[in-house]
Amino acid sequence: MTDPIPARKLTQRLLGNHNRSWIWGRHTVLVTLQQGQWFPLVVQLSPRCPVEVAAQVRALCAQHSIDCREVTDAQLAKTCRAEDHQGLAAQMPEFPYTELELLLSQSVIPSSWLVLDSIQDSFNFGAMVRTAVELGLEAVLIGCEGQSGVNSQVARSSAGGVNCVPIARVSDLPAAVQRLQQRQIQIVAASEKAKQLVQDCDLTVPTAVIVGNEGRGVSADLRALCESHVRIPTTGHLGSLNAAVAAAIFSYELVRQRRSTV
Repeated sequence: MTDPIPARKLTQRLLGNHNRSWIWGRHTVLVTLQQGQWFPLVVQLSPRCPVEVAAQVRALCAQHSIDCREVTDAQLAKTCRAEDHQGLAAQMPEFPYTELELLLSQSVIPSSWLVLDSIQDSFNFGAMVRTAVELGLEAVLIGCEGQSGVNSQVARSSAGGVNCVPIARVSDLPAAVQRLQQRQIQIVAASEKAKQLVQDCDLTVPTAVIVGNEGRGVSADLRALCESHVRIPTTGHLGSLNAAVAAAIFSYELVRQRRSTV
């Protein structure tokens, strides 16, 4: 007799095709389960997973009625096509993005935003989300065109951070940025060609920092909306930083300025 198909699996679309719908690694899967916002369809455990972690996973799966299955290390590696699964993997439905209007209708609107303009590399996107979570930024805003969505690679490179900060996805990013401006959030573009240094820009007020595409930077439509254009002071010969590194530096400066005023 075959195992019954979980109810969620009957009604929800997968994150990707079967092979690309899996996330793995103890921290990524455990954080996803603990946050209770993006529920796995199936969780698989192998003997490689430490006993205490496996106990937490089973309890969380039982709490949320998630199908939890015991498999061998070899079976788990075959399922997620990775040997570094650490004994734990989860099959995921599509990611539940947060509605922008929901964020803007809150009694306290997020005052620190990371806006990503057509970030194509999933690992860059995940690293940026991880930075946003660890530094305490309150929201991430992305568009659809040319932008990586939250997929398995993003979930893993963020170490599960996609579950820990609201990520809003919109079809018209310039229009969404204008909605932020209407709520008195200043818009700052990150650009290696800017004259103003990031540390000379007042980031203590509600701010959204836009980090642009890995190749072309911030698009012209978004640049035209920005009150400020700032750059990171560098002395090298390459002319620019990796997009995820740049996002981390801008995010840190935003947080540093706010903490220095406390």
